[in-house]
Parts: sequence; structure tokens; C-alpha cells
Amino acid sequence: MKCAVYIRVSTEEQAKEGYSLAAQTDKIVEYIKNKGWTYSEIYNDDGYTASNRRRPALERMLDDAAAKQFEAVLVYRIDRLSRNLKDLIEIVEELAKNGAGFKSITELIDTTTPEGRLMFHQFGSFAQYERELIAQRTALGLEKRLKLGLWPSGVAPFGYTLKDGKLQIAEKEAKIVRLMFDLYLNKNYGVVNIARYLNDLNIKTRRGNKWKFTVVYHILTNPTYTGVNVRGGERVTGAHKPIIKEEVFNKIKEIFPTRKAKTRSFVSPNLFTGFIFCGCGAPMHVTYGGPPKDKYKYYACSRRLTYKDCKTEILRTDVLENSVINQLKQISEDKPRLQAIITNLKKENAKVLPGLKKNQQTIKNKIDVINRQKEGLLKWMSQKDAKPYTLNVLNEKFEKIELELNDLTHSRWQVEEELKKRLHFGLSSEKVSLYLKNIVESFADFDKQEKKRLLMEVIQKIKVNSRDEVHLFLGLPRRISALPLGEETLGSTLQNSALRLRNTQKAICQISYSLQDYYNNNHKSMKS
Repeated sequence: MKCAVYIRVSTEEQAKEGYSLAAQTDKIVEYIKNKGWTYSEIYNDDGYTASNRRRPALERMLDDAAAKQFEAVLVYRIDRLSRNLKDLIEIVEELAKNGAGFKSITELIDTTTPEGRLMFHQFGSFAQYERELIAQRTALGLEKRLKLGLWPSGVAPFGYTLKDGKLQIAEKEAKIVRLMFDLYLNKNYGVVNIARYLNDLNIKTRRGNKWKFTVVYHILTNPTYTGVNVRGGERVTGAHKPIIKEEVFNKIKEIFPTRKAKTRSFVSPNLFTGFIFCGCGAPMHVTYGGPPKDKYKYYACSRRLTYKDCKTEILRTDVLENSVINQLKQISEDKPRLQAIITNLKKENAKVLPGLKKNQQTIKNKIDVINRQKEGLLKWMSQKDAKPYTLNVLNEKFEKIELELNDLTHSRWQVEEELKKRLHFGLSSEKVSLYLKNIVESFADFDKQEKKRLLMEVIQKIKVNSRDEVHLFLGLPRRISALPLGEETLGSTLQNSALRLRNTQKAICQISYSLQDYYNNNHKSMKS
């Protein structure tokens, strides 16, 4: 019989256990000679771990098995091939599919015979049984800790430290947690603005990084801050002190779905609410804040209304809305400018997209590696004979991995969002011009909500510094990018954009104009 010899050793194993490559090779070759067999090649993975299948010699051996270059694979011990049961079974099944058996020369594992195959499957069954016992013991242990009010496992939430299995308040972090809840509940900040607010104040995370909105969201929705522990749907009173009152947490829990499903962008009947902002950065809301008995509505800075600390003038809603439609009309007729915008954007995309895609793959690979590290730590932590000191060390490592994984997940989201913003190929100035003209000419035929959706297709943001300085940030309408000229309809846009909150495409241009000049050219005076 023609065999393949597979040998492997990691540096740590060689130092501790003496499984040298030479010793493995000598034993296997001697065994082959005694049997009167031959071997085709020795596949050597020097310094590679058996915890996964990413080993060059192993991959080459499996390729050669598919090419029918040998009839069996011989190893010194079964753990030379793999320490992971799932991987081991998959490798042996792959060899069998290609007509190759598997044999360990020091154990009763030989899939070239019916008895050996039976032993192999029994071995696999016992190993699986042991894994399930470990999982069961782990679950029971965590359940017991939960009922005792102890922290079940893993990282201590931001605002707490972990000592002897109990959560203790870290007051410096707890102040930041309370601030987040206050900003969300009492100041109407969203998770994005809370992260921005903390970063503006140079308040850092536990690892010294900037805040991400995903982290803020997890904190605001974590019931641990009310003094309870939750695991697997079970909720029990914890041994730790609460940072947030339960009624405060419940109020935010009630608010979250309403803000998530019905943002001001679509709930408000006002045309620009949700994407109009003051020069100070605060959103602008509609008010009847003019002189007594004033019949007009006005857009006003929310900070001016709430805190009286912004001096930006209030603007009549009808004048501002008409001026924006007028600006869209002007840009739709300026084809040279539109052509220059599209050309520059395509050039920029050609340079940036390859790097973004590469970065996306790099982050994905890092996340995969960290997830495997996380699984390995969980296995170690579940061992019955693990010492308390060992568990503390593993807990610290687990905490670092969780934080790193969270950062990478956010980075992946940022790259994916940027990729979406960059997908503008297939556009032309004619397409954009026609689309904008259709909006302007048909605008009066739609109701308020339909008008809002149309504007949100092409306007990323409106920024008001004063009556003399209004900025429109235009984004590319999504649904015309892949269609022939004239094929897109406004009805299709309304139907397809119903669930989208705001145009997140990259702003392709900024239009700046004076609202005062617009009003002077169309009216005798501007009243306020």
C-alpha cells in the first residue's frame, strides 16, 4: 500500500513533550517498512498548531489525496492531524471521499479496515459526549452563579469592575454612564449625538478610544445597570449596586423603538425636519415663535428654543422651502456643472474603491481570527478543574478580545457604509438633470410626506448659518444610478424609498446662497 506521512509539531510541544519531527518520521517510516508498504511523500507542518486547518502541508496533502497519489495517511498520533474534533472528522471524511484511509500508528485508529472505521466513529462519539458534558457543566455553573447574583462570565460592563466574581461600581466610569442616560432621556440626544458629545469633551472609553454609537447603544440597552443580571432570557437580582434607576431604564426602553421606527424625518409634517441643521450643529425645528398673532411658521435652532444660547435667526418655512426648490431648479439646468461633478466623482471612486474593498476584507479576516480566539478562551474557561487564578487571567483576556471585536465590528460598518456611498457608477449629467427637473416640475402634485421623501433622495443636509448663508448638500439620487435615461419614475422613488430615513450617499456638491437675496428678488421685504 502506498502511504503519505504527515508530521507536525509546534515549538511549545517540542519543548515540553519531545514530539520532534525527526522522531515522528523515524517511527512512521519504520512502521511502514515493517508492514511492507511504501510512502510517496512526507508532509511536514513545522511550528503549526493543530487547532485549525490553516496549515500549508495539510492543504497540499489533501490536494494530493484528491489527485489519488496515495491510499492512506499515517500519523504518529491522532492529535498530529488535528486537536479539533470537527476538523478531524471533516479531514478523514475528505480523505475517504478520495479513496484514502487514515491510521495512527500508536492508537487503535485505522480507517482502512471496517474495525478501524468503527473505532474511529466510537472515538468521535465519546469525544462529542465529553464536549457536551463540558458544555452542560459550564451551563450549570453559570446558572448557579446567576442565581447567587454573581456576574455570570465575561467582561465587566463599562461603569463596573470585577472583583471576586462580583461587579463593583467604578465611579469615574459610572458618571459617564449616567450622563449618557441623561442626554438620551432629558436632552433628546440620539446615540450618534451622544457619542459625538462625549468625543467633543475628550471623554474616552475604557481603552482610551473614541466613543462609537454602537457602544453607546449597548450601554443604554443593558439592564445590568439597574442592578440585575440577565443570561439566556433569565433575569435575577444581582449582588451589585445599580447605576441607573429601573424606571429611567424602562422609560428609555419604551422610547427606543419609537425613535428607531418613526424618526422625526417622517413623523413630522414639516418638510425639512430631520435633515435641516443650524450652523451650531443642532437640528432645527418648526415653531410659531414670531411676533404675536404672526400667521407664519418658522424654522428655528433647537438650542435657541431650549437653551437660548444660539443667535441664528429664525426663518420662515414657506420662504426657505421655496428657495430650496428654486436652487434645485437652477442646478438641474446647469448641465456643465453636473457633468463636472459626476466626472470628478467617478475619478475619485476609481482611486478609493479598491482600497476600501481591501480594507473590508482585512477587517473581516481580523474578526474571524478574534472570534476563533474567543471560542478557544471559552473552552478553557469551561474546564472543570480550572483554577480561580487561571479564570481571572482568562477573564481579562476575554475582556480585551470583546473590546477589540467591538472596535473591529464598528470599523467594518464604517467601511461598508463608505462603500455604499461610493457606488455611483453608471450616472450621467443627463440622468441627474432629468431627475431633478421631474422633482421640481411635479413637486406641487404630491402630499407633504411624498414631498419629503423626494427631497431626501437628493438633499443630504441643509445647513443654516444665517439668513445670508444657507448651504444645501446634495447627494446622488440612488435609484437612477443603474437605469437608462428616462426610465426612473418619481412614483418608483416614493415606493422604494419609503423605509429609508435620510440620503446617506456622499454629498456631491454644496450650494450656498443668501435667503435674504432670494426673498428680496421675489418679495418686497422679509418679515420676521
